[in-house]
Amino acid sequence: MASVKVAVRIRPFNQREKDMGAKLIIQMDGKKTRIINKSPDQFKDFTFDHSYWSYDQQDPHFTSQEQVFGDLGKDVVDAAFEGYNACVFAYGQTGSGKTFTMTGTPDNQGLIPRIC
Repeated sequence: MASVKVAVRIRPFNQREKDMGAKLIIQMDGKKTRIINKSPDQFKDFTFDHSYWSYDQQDPHFTSQEQVFGDLGKDVVDAAFEGYNACVFAYGQTGSGKTFTMTGTPDNQGLIPRIC
């Protein structure tokens, strides 16, 4: 297991963003996350250990809570059982989806209930 893994997850627009007519400026391809500026030829690419697309459940690249656990949470559990210290740290702007990823809902559990 790597000492540190970095993952990014794109969530769907919330109602406020929909009402404002927000535009999706993120694209993902494998571990690469691309932020597009005003025109498609103005962009910035970032590479992470995991780039999760959770914007649209109908998209074939949609990442479920189960997949996030498989990629991130399982290693934490395995490391703990091997006697190592383990930690998952969620960081991001308010409303960016940290609580959903970490706790989920009763029907769609996040990392914490799956780990515990």
